[in-house]
Amino acid sequence: MAKKKDELIPYDQVSPGYEAVYTGETSSKTVRESEMVSTLYSDEDGNLISQWSMIPWTFPDEEGRWNEDAWDDTVVHLNVMQAELGPLSDGIRLLRCHISGLVPCDSGLPATIDELLFAIARGGLESSSFKNGCLCSGLGIQPKTSQPGQLESLRTIHAVINAYLSGEPSKGVLKAYPKAAGFVVRTYEWLGAVADLNTLQRKMLDRVLLNLSVFTEFGYTGTDPQSLLEASTNQDLEAMGQDVFYGKNGRGPRLDAEISELAELPTLRPWDPTAYREALDELVEDEGKQELYKTCCHIASGIHTASDCHHNTFRYIESWIHGIGTGRLEIPTRNTHSEKKRLGQLLFGYALGLDKWLLRVPLQFLLLDLGHIDLGFDPRNSIVRVYACLGEEHTPVKEWLAACLWYTLIYNQQGGLIGSWTSSHTNLIQRGEELGVTAHEWIDFVLQKEG
Repeated sequence: MAKKKDELIPYDQVSPGYEAVYTGETSSKTVRESEMVSTLYSDEDGNLISQWSMIPWTFPDEEGRWNEDAWDDTVVHLNVMQAELGPLSDGIRLLRCHISGLVPCDSGLPATIDELLFAIARGGLESSSFKNGCLCSGLGIQPKTSQPGQLESLRTIHAVINAYLSGEPSKGVLKAYPKAAGFVVRTYEWLGAVADLNTLQRKMLDRVLLNLSVFTEFGYTGTDPQSLLEASTNQDLEAMGQDVFYGKNGRGPRLDAEISELAELPTLRPWDPTAYREALDELVEDEGKQELYKTCCHIASGIHTASDCHHNTFRYIESWIHGIGTGRLEIPTRNTHSEKKRLGQLLFGYALGLDKWLLRVPLQFLLLDLGHIDLGFDPRNSIVRVYACLGEEHTPVKEWLAACLWYTLIYNQQGGLIGSWTSSHTNLIQRGEELGVTAHEWIDFVLQKEG
């Protein structure tokens, strides 16, 4: 009899640094293969098991094997901490999964971090907790959205653009969508009179509407797990991706080809960084076409395809509209890099708080000392949240979970403090180190003691 889907396998069958669940299926043959982000294998009874790494954004090879030789001393120490804890309850294991599933580029920060801090202190997640990432997130809970009204807002944008294209005056659109007044005014201002749009601009707006149709037609938003469940039962989301973004004969790629031909631009290749840079170099002597190419590729790539859970979702959409209307993707009235600064400062503050909590530095003296140091921002709010949520009690399990969260915030490849793929905040780290403030004092102390 097959095991229940998403049921954790016995703890003594999983190694520190990994987690695994039954898929609910069986196989008469021995199985071991990669599922891109996880390994699928069979046990001696033929139950199929999905295993993944607790180190964020690490993946198995094509044969489903993990490269543990790539683990650094910090990861090894986290696994040693776990091994020394002995058997763990399912609640703690599920909490650990949720910690590793957190993605710093998710639009729910800092609420998703605070929730994890409370869960660590409590010893488990609430039955309904925030969706906080896009890989192995929400196991064992009823995930909820941190972005109420997301789908409604996306539908409003879709309706506003359609109203503009149909020639409806801004006055009527403002009356229909008064809570989106700022967006409506900016859209009409940037695009100008609809009668003055050229063919290229209309096709670019068609491409924007096609991107938005992923959400408006499918009733899907990546911020709400329930909408994903409902959409996947009624529509083939993979087919949607092929049609709008990837498939050679999809509506999106065909429209992209028409746009590049009409604008006399190189092929739009937003998925290929090398080809994208080469195209920009080719257009370096024509700034207008270079900016147009940036805008077209930006639109063609969607919101990281259809990842509207990303914090820049609505800023992306506004940039597309501004680029179509003015010829430049960047909006002069927007504070540049403000979101990156916000996230970097948040992550640094939380990581610093976790680091010092693990070292058992009293909150009061930590804040006193920081009051004499100019980091360029004040991390106090994040630090206070860490200490207030975790409390005074230190237990081995609690310290291990806090250390896991600390690692996720710093080293997550998708938006972590030192994430090597996106959003690295090395300027904050360097500034702190110059002033004698680091968020890795705890691990340095531990590894030095062990060495």
